[in-house]
Amino acid sequence: MDWGANVIVRSLSPRVPTEREQVVRFLARHGLDYEDDIEYSIGIFNGETMVATGSLSGKVVKGVVVDEEHRGEDLTAKVLTYLKVRAHNRGIDSLFIYTLPQNRAHFNALGYTEIASTEEVLLLEDNSRNFSLFLSGLSRLNPMGLPAASLVMNCNPFTLGHRYLVERAAGENPLVLLFVVQEDRSVFPFHVRKKLIEDGVQDLENVRVIPGGDYIISNATFPSYFIKDKGKIFDAHTRLDLTIFGEKIAPAAGIRRRYVGQEPFCPVTRRYNQSMHEILPEYRLDVVEIERRESDNTAISASEVRRLIAAGKTEETAKIVPPSTYTYLTSAEAEDIRNKLQGGSA
Repeated sequence: MDWGANVIVRSLSPRVPTEREQVVRFLARHGLDYEDDIEYSIGIFNGETMVATGSLSGKVVKGVVVDEEHRGEDLTAKVLTYLKVRAHNRGIDSLFIYTLPQNRAHFNALGYTEIASTEEVLLLEDNSRNFSLFLSGLSRLNPMGLPAASLVMNCNPFTLGHRYLVERAAGENPLVLLFVVQEDRSVFPFHVRKKLIEDGVQDLENVRVIPGGDYIISNATFPSYFIKDKGKIFDAHTRLDLTIFGEKIAPAAGIRRRYVGQEPFCPVTRRYNQSMHEILPEYRLDVVEIERRESDNTAISASEVRRLIAAGKTEETAKIVPPSTYTYLTSAEAEDIRNKLQGGSA
């Protein structure tokens, strides 16, 4: 391609229907779907014809496609460079990308480092130090090499059901590492969820509360957890998320067991739990599934807490949340969350 006056790089907003449609049509021509969580796209045009595109969803690069007749012209590198600049301007210091395992060498050459892979999916990051630093930090939490247990929790918000699960793990293991899902896609923001967990388990001396970061059920490692996709993409990303945990995170932290509560309500979480039973034993990890604690013959759930708040019955949550959570739910600090829920956002 002659990179002259006819070649244009354009920002394409998903909020502008005509610009979004350009990306949708280009991806469709190459057998790909447009994902609704895309926040920003660019297109490289030869005149008025799009020849390459790429998009961002948070820290994740998506939909990088180059027209077949223009491959070998370094357009992938150009797309990634423009997206990196955009991310940097938004305060994002590293990007993740999914691709097929056979593309490993290509993206390695573009500065991306492998985090983990399965037969179907390869996840790479463009900062080779971040994951190493994350794993090193986990190792420092268990300097004696104790056989640790782990939990991964969203806690939207922290309930007596969550507390019961943590108590079980704390009573059966010398050390418990409780990873809090850090992705801010819940009604209760991450900093609130983490504080409520810390307050709710502060008497359990062998429990450490840790941000899950970008490597445990995040938009990077497990986007389908948030978009509730029911197709093959869910299974592929579930295996990838659990491969990262079993292959990299558990050995770094000395984790031998992963505890999980039974899931009677959410089919996505229930399917994820089943996948843990199938995949984590491959890494010599025991999966311990605990029956839900009940109140009035009904399993305690964070969704019930949110339902009660939405119905203007916050005082009724007292029987299913720890005192520290109840104090927060009824405080002035939680007014925005109460208003949000009562306005119809679950």
